Amino acid sequence: MTFRTKLILWYSGLLVIVIVIFGVSVYSVMQRTLVDSIDRALWDTANLVTNSSRVRLIGEFGAPNQRVFSLPQLDLFRASGVEVQVWSLDGPAPRLEAASINIRELDLPLNDAALGSEQPAYANVVMNGREMRVLTTPMFARGELLANVQAVALLSTVNEARENLLLVMSGAGLLAVGASVLVGMWLSRRALRPITGITAAAASIARTDDLSTRLNWTGPADELGNLVSVFNGMMARLQDLFSVQQRFVADVSHELRTPLTAIRGNLDLVKRYGMDDLSLEAIESETDRMARMVNDLLLLARADYGGLTLDLEPLDLDTVVLEAHQQAQVLVKDRDLMVILRQFEPVRIRGNADRVKQLLLNLLSNAIKFTPDGGRITLDLYRDHDTAVLEVSDTGIGIAAEDLKHIFERFWQADSSRVRATGTGSTESSGLGLSIVKWIVEAHGATISVESEPDKGTTFTVRFPVLAEGPHAGGGPHIDAQSRLNRLR
Repeated sequence: MTFRTKLILWYSGLLVIVIVIFGVSVYSVMQRTLVDSIDRALWDTANLVTNSSRVRLIGEFGAPNQRVFSLPQLDLFRASGVEVQVWSLDGPAPRLEAASINIRELDLPLNDAALGSEQPAYANVVMNGREMRVLTTPMFARGELLANVQAVALLSTVNEARENLLLVMSGAGLLAVGASVLVGMWLSRRALRPITGITAAAASIARTDDLSTRLNWTGPADELGNLVSVFNGMMARLQDLFSVQQRFVADVSHELRTPLTAIRGNLDLVKRYGMDDLSLEAIESETDRMARMVNDLLLLARADYGGLTLDLEPLDLDTVVLEAHQQAQVLVKDRDLMVILRQFEPVRIRGNADRVKQLLLNLLSNAIKFTPDGGRITLDLYRDHDTAVLEVSDTGIGIAAEDLKHIFERFWQADSSRVRATGTGSTESSGLGLSIVKWIVEAHGATISVESEPDKGTTFTVRFPVLAEGPHAGGGPHIDAQSRLNRLR
């Protein structure tokens, strides 16, 4: 069963329930109203007869008194459709004293069970196949019950009105249900049109792999409008991601092809001429390069699905910065570059030493890669209130303004021609370094920002929360870091 069919059935079923409840209510109210009108007519007629009747007592002295009823002409008190009987209770058995003309030949009580009752009593009785409403009221004389007045009216008018109403309401209900089905079909088709469009678009994408498909929505910004907007946004994101991944596959394929070709070539040389140190070094270098690329991919993959958590503990950030600075000096030993440790303040954070060092080395490697010979890379660490500020600046080629928003995206790389323009001759990168930096920053509850100007340089600024216990807790490592810095200077 389709969702559209379910929607129509729910809509029609709800309408049927409303119609049934409304019909039952109207039916009950109408029946009660008609019966009440008959009861009022019976009551008024019985009261008129009772109030217009007289009873006389006759008899000789010492003999029992005989009651003589003086009754009005009952036909004069008949309301429309109401007949009257008066039954005397003077004697061993009830005796009919008078009756209106239409039931004069009927020598039976209209409601035998109510004779002798001292309280008014209504009842529905069936006589000769006809349903009637009967009211029995008492007639007293000197506090003694002398007779009962029974007023009767046929319920045929009530039954006819009830049947007519039932017929009309049934017909109207069927028409309403039919109309609701048609309206429900129209509404469901209109309401589900965006969903149908999304389904068609998804099917089209599955057939053609065209991620540029978008839905046009001209309706209001309601739930369906939001759904269309989310779908279009998702498709745009998927298109961007797919494009990036395609570029990444091409880049990684090229990057892997180069070391594999180098390894294969060196192995051929080994086979031909035997083992030599130069071939072994080349094979080792290319193997390390592939290993780094694979490790970076595995690291980000584990971080994506939550399989990698960091153990954060009190960490002397200045010690890590000093170690990273020393390693950077090794990285530039064959380049005409200066790596300067300018500001350096002892500061303690809660972090993971290995990952913070990886963050620093990624930023420093990035700066070395994009800074031409004769340039300068500056490393600063200082405290700003409750924040430890780490800055890595360079005098390199800079980053174009339109590229700044992409630099932390996975697999994104700058224009390779600008890298070659630095004169480093190296374009080896998987585009994962800054993505790893961003993940490490977020895992430490820190923030990172970047400022850059083409052909002038770039500055990355990382801000860590300072550990609450203060920067000098466990002062041993700080003394060691400071002494090492002094020796370095």
